[in-house]
Amino acid sequence: MKPADYLIHIHRHCQQLFDALQRHITQQRWAQAQRACHDFCAELDSHFADEEQVLYPLYEQLNGQPQGPTEVMRYEHEQLRELMEALFQAVQQHDAAVCGPLAGVLQRQLLQHYQKEESILYPFCQLSTAQLVALRWPGVPSG
Repeated sequence: MKPADYLIHIHRHCQQLFDALQRHITQQRWAQAQRACHDFCAELDSHFADEEQVLYPLYEQLNGQPQGPTEVMRYEHEQLRELMEALFQAVQQHDAAVCGPLAGVLQRQLLQHYQKEESILYPFCQLSTAQLVALRWPGVPSG
């Protein structure tokens, strides 16, 4: 698996976690929704941190644009984190009336964000072994 494919795989994995969360919310299975929300938020936040610490600086270095697409993507991460926190709070409160619409907004913004990264950022970056290790890519050559 190529590094870009791995990063796309992480997006798909996060989407699967989110889909499970939405099912639990829809069925008002709140204990499962709380666990699913925690898992989704933790995984996505970890992925965002990896991008912010490894991919975005690399893109800026290679492209010479510290104020370009990565600035927008960082801003989107902050917006998404705020939505994730609001959803987490709504799930903790078992508030189906808030969870549904909030999950819909989060879903739309996530898909738009993923599309930007997958079409703009990921194809551009050729990662070093150290960067691949930092991203926990399973294809890092040993030794």
